[in-house]
Amino acid sequence: MSNTTTEVEEKTNNGHREGPKYFVNIEGTEHPWPKGTITTEEIAALGGWDLSQGVIEIDKDNNEHTLRTGQVIELKPGHGFSKKVRWKRGDNAFEARIEQELALLRTRFRDVEYVAAGHWVRVKNYRVLPDGWSSGVTDVVFQIPIGYPGTQPYGIYAPAGMRYLGNMPTNYQEPAANQPPFGGTWGIFSWAPGDGQWRPTANVAAGTNLLNFVLGFNDRFREGA
Repeated sequence: MSNTTTEVEEKTNNGHREGPKYFVNIEGTEHPWPKGTITTEEIAALGGWDLSQGVIEIDKDNNEHTLRTGQVIELKPGHGFSKKVRWKRGDNAFEARIEQELALLRTRFRDVEYVAAGHWVRVKNYRVLPDGWSSGVTDVVFQIPIGYPGTQPYGIYAPAGMRYLGNMPTNYQEPAANQPPFGGTWGIFSWAPGDGQWRPTANVAAGTNLLNFVLGFNDRFREGA
């Protein structure tokens, strides 16, 4: 992704100052700006993205922080690039990692749905569950935690009504207290990879990843009730 910049310059007309004129350079496109302040909402609007994607301010020392809704940023006239302030979308390393992880997950599972609000993932038609379950195929859902991949995912959501040999499974709550955004009623299995099995690396494919996590669901289903 290209960095986004805000450059502040003063223009003159025959040696007379016209007053400060501002240019907001967002993802490679310069936008003239008529005043000395700009809000988070205005930055997002100029950049052409929805505010829900977030706005990150990067100062001249490459320090980043997320701007809050309604925040007003003062643009001070400077010379050249000495007062450069830069903005970019809120697609930080966390979101970039998720995109890579989902791409890897889709190499094994055809129908994967992702809801960015809450970082929910739905894998449709997960199969084949061992004999004894009320269905051999089911949709499964999980939530990617903030802090991923350092924080591993937890829990397997499945449509309410799943039974093993006609009985309610153990370590299973129905309905789940936190319902996924996919319609219907969902239960949750309390499950996570065993101790020492979660070992993510910077290279998504080299270490533990969401694909490993989802394939591991069969470990839980093989346990039966």
